[in-house]
Amino acid sequence: MARTASSSRSFGVGRSRVDSFEIISAPPRNPVVRVLALLLRLRAELFVLVVLLTAWVALGPDRVPGPGGAVVEVPGTGLDPTGRALVFAAAAGVLIGVPWTRRFLFHRAQAVLTRHRVRQGLLECRVLNARSRACPLTVWARPTRVGEVVWVILRAGIAAHTVAEQAEELASTCFAREARVTAWPKLTTVVRVEIIRRDPLEPNLIRSDLFRYAAGDPHEPGWPAPEPAPVVPAPDREPARPMLPPAPRPAIDGPADGGRGGDWSDYV
Repeated sequence: MARTASSSRSFGVGRSRVDSFEIISAPPRNPVVRVLALLLRLRAELFVLVVLLTAWVALGPDRVPGPGGAVVEVPGTGLDPTGRALVFAAAAGVLIGVPWTRRFLFHRAQAVLTRHRVRQGLLECRVLNARSRACPLTVWARPTRVGEVVWVILRAGIAAHTVAEQAEELASTCFAREARVTAWPKLTTVVRVEIIRRDPLEPNLIRSDLFRYAAGDPHEPGWPAPEPAPVVPAPDREPARPMLPPAPRPAIDGPADGGRGGDWSDYV
């Protein structure tokens, strides 16, 4: 019996295949769970927002209940909006001007951005659960000396090697030079994604003559001149063989000084 073009088969829940086309549909999720997941992902931004709002209200004038139950401001207390804006600008200038706080804030902000980018990269590469279409959880990120580290919790149906296969895509997504994926030895559900942005042993940090000679330009400007090799005097070498005394001279005919005189016939 010939097959018709309208025949189709279903594969699991939320997935169907019609001829050569595969339709993947995501099941509806609980709105409360989606809101909680969004709050978990944006916890750093929400924390900063809450701190700024709290400081803005604390620097403002005091508020007391007035007649009729309305809250009114007490005159002569706190700062007006312009004064509070100047205080915020001065605090931001100090945080940015001090090198230690500037590096700390920049690296922390970059770690938060990397956490969002890793999740988006996994979502675009379709590293998802087969049925619920859920993305792995990026629970925590911290800066390192070479970049950032993101800890990812895999959902059911996702293996660590699936994330490792997307290492190049993750590096491109995070604007980095390399990405390394390592599963936790004690629990393979937890994956460590290391984003490599810089090399601590690059020539700008440790300058060596090997780099300029390897580049083919030993006279590159900016490099220190090579120090001349110290002159070490050669040690006195002892003769390999002991010096022998000179051989005695053979006797000759005729008198010798201090000798007995005569010729060879006197001794024969």
